[in-house]
Amino acid sequence: MSFSDAIRRIRDGGEDSNPPADPPDVAVGGEPATEPPLSVTEVCRRVNKALLLIEGGPEIRVEGEIGSCSLPGHWYFTLKDEEGSQLSCAFFSPRYRADSETPTPQVGMKVVAHGRPELYAKGGRLSFIASRLREAGLGDLHQRFERLKADLRDRGWFEPTLRLELPDFARRIMVITSGDGAARRDVEETARRLWPGLELLLIPVPVQGPAATPKIARAVRLARASAAAMRVDAIILTRGGGSLEDLWCFNEEAVAAAIFESRAEAVAAHLAGGPPPVPLVAAIGHESDSSIAEFVADHRASTPTQAAMVLVPDAAEQGDYLNSRQERLRLLAQRGVERARGRIEVAARHEILRRPARMLDPHRRRLDDAGNGLIASMVRAMEVRRAHLAGLESRLGAVAPARSVAEASHRIEVAGGRLARGIEALIKRRITRIDHLAGQLRIVGPDSVLSRGYALVLDEAGKPIRDAGAMAVEDRIRATFARGSVVARVETVDPGEKVESNP
Repeated sequence: MSFSDAIRRIRDGGEDSNPPADPPDVAVGGEPATEPPLSVTEVCRRVNKALLLIEGGPEIRVEGEIGSCSLPGHWYFTLKDEEGSQLSCAFFSPRYRADSETPTPQVGMKVVAHGRPELYAKGGRLSFIASRLREAGLGDLHQRFERLKADLRDRGWFEPTLRLELPDFARRIMVITSGDGAARRDVEETARRLWPGLELLLIPVPVQGPAATPKIARAVRLARASAAAMRVDAIILTRGGGSLEDLWCFNEEAVAAAIFESRAEAVAAHLAGGPPPVPLVAAIGHESDSSIAEFVADHRASTPTQAAMVLVPDAAEQGDYLNSRQERLRLLAQRGVERARGRIEVAARHEILRRPARMLDPHRRRLDDAGNGLIASMVRAMEVRRAHLAGLESRLGAVAPARSVAEASHRIEVAGGRLARGIEALIKRRITRIDHLAGQLRIVGPDSVLSRGYALVLDEAGKPIRDAGAMAVEDRIRATFARGSVVARVETVDPGEKVESNP
């Protein structure tokens, strides 16, 4: 049963949709009834009693897509269908905790709810009290969203390595959003508050409805293409919150393609010598919302305000930072000057400044001694190396490598000849053995036996006959000789004695 059917049943008063001939509160003659009016509680009680008659039983099944949900504690959510009807539902915690197969409701999930409608008397609201919940699949928009998301991920459009880095200090930002939307005001107020001298350029586009998709895609391509010429440091694509249907234009492949392809074109132009590409920040909806455009963009911000905050530096913080650095530099310079002044005063009293020649004499003597020692060490090292080289030369002459190589070559030739002769003898022995075995096989083979006057006797099934007792009179047999065969019929059977074969 759909929501429209359920609501129609409630409106018509249960199974019987025809109103009674005489309403209970109106007399037959058309005058008001004399019965006292009902209280609100009694009316709610009677409505609830009438609701129990839907589908002829206490519970009905309703299938629809979850439009909104609140999960802490008891679950409260709405179900909607393709006709636009909505039904408020409640699923109390003792019920769903007792059922381990109950799925957690999510926006866009398609479910089948078991329960009954009930009128909440104190709030005057009609709700569907669920006793059981089962998943029936995602809604159409969510299915399209997940399919496109998986497709673009397989194409590599979400790769982090493709994303452009954000500028440290953006001085001019281009904003693509609705000209009169709250997102524009949030970005402008945040940017002006953080950095009053920042310049914002607006490209107004519709941000909702089927007609918005091509205009958003065209604006993205235009912004990327003209950003360098207009000295734009970053681009913001944004809009405020809304339902999945409201945000759907940012989930279309045309918008994702505009973001991805315009970035690729800008990067290619930069590699060819053009200006650096400009990053795009996407901030669609609230923090809990996600869109295909945000996955493809260079950076995702949870809200329009957050998009401005990630691009615009805080002037107050920057001022405090500069002041602190200025004070630190002043203190460092002051300390450096004081330390330098102290060192100069100490150096002025040092012996080397008062008698410089006297201080250099010991160093000259050490330098002369070191030079003489270096020359002597080099002479000794050369003599040692010369002696070592002579020893190596004498040892090399004693080893005589040419003679050792000749002897090894001779041994290899002798061993090769012996190996060839051994292999040839082995092959001859194997050939002789094979000829001998072939002769023995011809002697004991069936053809040899038949040539000596024996015959091979087969029964009608073609099996050899070894025992005459297995045959009966009138059985047909086939006898095969060394040349030809005959078919005969058994006239008599003599079992005889068993002939023992030699082992």
